[in-house]
Amino acid sequence: MLFKENEQLEFKKTTNELNEAMISICSILNKHGNGTLYFGLKNDRTPFKFTITDSRLRDVSRKIFESIKPQTYPTITTDHIDDIEVIKVIFEGKDRPYSAFGKYYKRVADEDREMTPSELRKIMIAQEYKENWKNMSSSETIGDIDKTTFDKFNNNAKSCGRLPDFGTNPEIIIGKLGLLNGKKLTNASKLLFSKNKPIILKMAVFATEHKATFLDTSKVEGNIFELIDSAINYIVSNIRWKSKLSEDGIHRIEIPEVPIDAIREAVINSFAHARYDLNLQHEISIYSNRISITNPGSFANEYKPEDFATRDLNSFLRNEVITKTLYLCKDVETFGLGLRKIYTLCDLSSVSINYINENKYFTIEFSRIDRNIMPDGDTINGTINGKINDLESDILKVMKSNKYITVKEITQITKKSTRTINRAILSLKNKKLIARVGPNKTGYWKTLI
Repeated sequence: MLFKENEQLEFKKTTNELNEAMISICSILNKHGNGTLYFGLKNDRTPFKFTITDSRLRDVSRKIFESIKPQTYPTITTDHIDDIEVIKVIFEGKDRPYSAFGKYYKRVADEDREMTPSELRKIMIAQEYKENWKNMSSSETIGDIDKTTFDKFNNNAKSCGRLPDFGTNPEIIIGKLGLLNGKKLTNASKLLFSKNKPIILKMAVFATEHKATFLDTSKVEGNIFELIDSAINYIVSNIRWKSKLSEDGIHRIEIPEVPIDAIREAVINSFAHARYDLNLQHEISIYSNRISITNPGSFANEYKPEDFATRDLNSFLRNEVITKTLYLCKDVETFGLGLRKIYTLCDLSSVSINYINENKYFTIEFSRIDRNIMPDGDTINGTINGKINDLESDILKVMKSNKYITVKEITQITKKSTRTINRAILSLKNKKLIARVGPNKTGYWKTLI
């Protein structure tokens, strides 16, 4: 024989190995999308003679139909190798991830290995828009382009040297960017440039750390470029600023409580990496103790956000064409470095970062000093630090007794959820009662009382 097992080719001696064959088909589909499997060949590639009947062929077809999800429809025939009849199964599919008997596998060389949760998540995220969104035609045409938005993008992209001078015709330029199907705007192009307000952004300022009392609300509709500007302007207008004298002792310098560049990066990331097939809205929420930026869709990577702050990782682009368009006009500076920039800027300004990752939403939060907390509250060890609740008091105690304690260990002690503990820790940071020293894995908690 001239061929051997590889990542797209598998041998089984007989149909007594049907279950193992299903796992091989599943793993090959997940890795390559197509492959071939033979019944009647040993692992050493020599033929193994067994009785092949129509009933056996039906058994193979039925097993594939029942065991592999989503369903795939293979071609099942007989062939002759060294004058011995074998069963040949040719299969293909584009609906990854595939499972066999409810479990997910991937092909590594000529072996089938069960996927880890992070590997499975990576495949599922990559498939979200592949077939049903990013390159599909919308109902809009070039006539629906917002001229002001397009001209601003074109001028900025050319001036920063990331887009050649193709003139000013939207049809030509958008076509060259791959955002046009014939005369129709793609869904991505519609979100970026449409004058018909395709996206909704809700913004609000709250009096406390909860959504109880509104101080201000706003609802804006527009395209991605318009809403990025609206979101940044709203936050900048509703945060606190302090002044200090410059080195010459004459001029005043205005300093925001949260770095504006960090806010800008977070807002752009929110619109670049959101899911737009969900009937959900972008949200900006400014609380007394934090600023929250929320987009539809979970965090689109197998890593955690803080991993990007300390490691050189490849960032998965959920909306690759949108992100690349934002990059051309320098809204996105460099792929994959936005989170590192956010963490670095906030660390320099002593601003804490928290995030909430759910199935349908991702939220990044920036801490701010809560002025609702007055210095005439509870006293801890003789030091006045404002009011703290019972949970915060318990966390302070365990951190004092064990400065290396983890969030997971605190949840086990307090019987509270991870989300609740993270909220309480953020509150303690805002009240200047605790600080994190060193990196997440090897650092420790410093209690400031």
